[in-house]
Amino acid sequence: MRYLPMRRSKLVGTEGPGSLVISPEGETAVVGALDLWFKDSHGKKSNNIEEYTVHEPRLKAILKVDKFYTPPEFRKASTNAMEVVPNSNLVIPLMRFPKWHYCSSCRSLRELELDQTSVYLDCPKCNQRRYYKQVPFVVICEHGHLSDFPWRKWVHGNEETKCEGNLVIQMGGGTTLDSWRIVCEKCKDSRDLQRVTSFDKENNTSYLGNQLNKNKAGNYTCEGERPWCDDKKEECSAAPVAILRNSISVYMSKKISALAIPGDYSENVDLIVSKIKSPAKHLVYTNLSLLDNLEKKVKFIRENLRFDLKEDVTDQEIEDALMYIQSGDEYEYTEEELEKPGLLIKEKEFEKLTSAVNSRELKVEPEWEFDKDEDVNGNYYKPYLQRLSRLLKLKETTALYGFDRKDYKNTTEYSSYYSSLYKDLESVHEKWLPVNEVYGEGIFLQLNLEKVVEWESSSEVQNYFNSYLERIRHVEHRDDSILKPRNIMIHTLSHFLIDELANVCGYNRAAIRERLYLDEAQVGVLIYISAGDSEGTLGGLVRLGLEEKFFHILDKAKNNAEWCSSDPVCTELGKTQGQGVNGLNGASCYNCSHIPETSCEFWNLYLDRSLLIDPNFGYFK
Repeated sequence: MRYLPMRRSKLVGTEGPGSLVISPEGETAVVGALDLWFKDSHGKKSNNIEEYTVHEPRLKAILKVDKFYTPPEFRKASTNAMEVVPNSNLVIPLMRFPKWHYCSSCRSLRELELDQTSVYLDCPKCNQRRYYKQVPFVVICEHGHLSDFPWRKWVHGNEETKCEGNLVIQMGGGTTLDSWRIVCEKCKDSRDLQRVTSFDKENNTSYLGNQLNKNKAGNYTCEGERPWCDDKKEECSAAPVAILRNSISVYMSKKISALAIPGDYSENVDLIVSKIKSPAKHLVYTNLSLLDNLEKKVKFIRENLRFDLKEDVTDQEIEDALMYIQSGDEYEYTEEELEKPGLLIKEKEFEKLTSAVNSRELKVEPEWEFDKDEDVNGNYYKPYLQRLSRLLKLKETTALYGFDRKDYKNTTEYSSYYSSLYKDLESVHEKWLPVNEVYGEGIFLQLNLEKVVEWESSSEVQNYFNSYLERIRHVEHRDDSILKPRNIMIHTLSHFLIDELANVCGYNRAAIRERLYLDEAQVGVLIYISAGDSEGTLGGLVRLGLEEKFFHILDKAKNNAEWCSSDPVCTELGKTQGQGVNGLNGASCYNCSHIPETSCEFWNLYLDRSLLIDPNFGYFK
């Protein structure tokens, strides 16, 4: 496959190992496994990748890995023999997939190699050099395998076929799959592709698996291919599903993120910790472990960070920083704590977001807090809220730990996904995951807990929500952590706030994200930008967190929630049969509360406008 420019942030997301990326010309390739990274174009492994190391002790303890690395950026080697560019010519491996192509003239099918670079090839039938197009289909299964569509087996109706005749695609000119017919020119067998992408969720079977063998000798099962690793196959008994190669179900990345939060120490200690852990100082961090006592380490820090530290830094503060780094890297959570890792990560974050913080990586300014004795001056919303804070600076670290195909599964068994990212997990010397670090800004909003409890315990809300729970009782892989009225309500409010903030702040909706805090005593949401560079963002969002501006935006967001262009259908469907995947949404659709899926923590699921604005049981009724 030829070289394609790729964004490093997408390699820790939608374009991670095992995903299909599309070139400007429409060709697709699969991103290689992690143990194939950090190699140059000739396959030579880099000897020193410590500069890409990222330190995030909380994520490391939860994911139980040895290291985090950021994807390498491409650096050209210098033409000057005296100038050495470290880690030059490092590339991310790409393999051509799907391998099956067809001639743009005669439409003869042909299977190419994973490392094929050119698609201008000699066509045996045309006897001319022709452009070969990739077929639009691939085959996936629930275990994460990715295979080519079995063209030869399908047309002959037999997975044991020995016929090697030339296959030709006949296109009838329609827009449906039955307009495609595959013909074998040797034995004259032919077959169309009608219903080939169908899948029976109830019985967990596919049309391709059930109907490939015409003689009904048995169901066709997944080939077990992993083209992002090599040509080898695994045993797999899952039902194979044919799907368009650009479908979102081909690759659904599994990520976990954490905000960088300062410890309980001074600004000077925070500075020392951040400097030692920065990628630019990886040699300092490495050499610290070679020193055998604390006094030598303090002296070493003073010598090597003399231009970075303030004049008033004391030896005690350096010792505190070293102790924090040591304890942070060795910290381990108990098995009981790891049962709810999302809440575990957010617990400490919530403590910092509800107070004033001024550190190098997190700056929180409380803007407003509810006081029972406060004169609200006719402000309808203040009694419903607890606090409003502005985050002038934050740093988010996101780790990719795996991916799903076909259906997104909610699970905290992170290590079960690691083997899908590696060619051979057993043989790697250190288990690492790719991460991405970004700086941004945000607005933190917490609802009034007393009001929420009073509202949630009302009979109208309970009756409505019980009918919702009964409706989704059959759904597998649902996320039970959000299945409370308060959680779905604040999640929906978050979406309308993002929509309204995007209209005013200057950032598009895809650049704004939500981070929900759903523990019993929390009920808060952080709406933030994490699309900036290493210097952060431009302040357009945090400016709207000022008290005199935010409540106007909240009012507009609440008013937008009261009406959908699909009403009354949207509201009625939400109350009777639900909407979205598996009916997990109530009164929520693309015309009202959906935002870009990368901005939502729950993929635009668990949303319901009725819990916000219904005149009988809405929180803001």
